[in-house]
Amino acid sequence: MLNYELLFCIFALEQEKIIMAKLNRIRIVLAEHDLNNKWLADKLGKDQATISKWVTNTTQPSLEALIAIANALEVPVQELVRQEEFNQEK
Repeated sequence: MLNYELLFCIFALEQEKIIMAKLNRIRIVLAEHDLNNKWLADKLGKDQATISKWVTNTTQPSLEALIAIANALEVPVQELVRQEEFNQEK
């Protein structure tokens, strides 16, 4: 017999991954500005691997990093966050 609490925890974690996987729009905004990961890495003084993780939504940048990204791209922070999809998932 399955442990339902464990099953529920696994389900909750998977749901969180789905929500987090769609959280930022960094890739889209970079493309809209005809810029790439290397440009952003150089501008922020970060490793390209870190930028790649953010762009692919493997990990999310900290709020401080998100603000730095917005400043580098000269866009409001809100433009980097997928608010509509996040609100729909809730």
